[in-house]
Amino acid sequence: MNYTFFMLPLSITEKAERGSDENGNFVMLNGTKIYRMHLVGTVVALELNEESGSGYIILDDTFSSMLVHFQRPLFGLFKEIQRGCLVEVLGTIDVYNESTTIELNNIKHVDMIRYTYNKIESIKNLKALTG
Repeated sequence: MNYTFFMLPLSITEKAERGSDENGNFVMLNGTKIYRMHLVGTVVALELNEESGSGYIILDDTFSSMLVHFQRPLFGLFKEIQRGCLVEVLGTIDVYNESTTIELNNIKHVDMIRYTYNKIESIKNLKALTG
């Protein structure tokens, strides 16, 4: 599968058109289909449900927030992550209750230097993508 993904601000999902094709769900911005996104933000909510084998975080990048959901195999990634942590997230575009969400593929805790670098990169990539 040929994915296109960028370090972008979460707010692009509010402006982007949603769709799906044989490659999966995507958001489209200026003709570019984005199937996976690499994001950076703060964990403002975290729910791990052992019983159902699922969980979610709400990721906030100061401009917008997004639901990021995951299944039991990824629970181990949350040993050091809790509410208030700065994180990088890689995930696949998904749709839940008519909203764009992310199905988590990977998450890692980052420090303020990495967070700031990624925020700058996301703004540069958004400008490049939107002209």
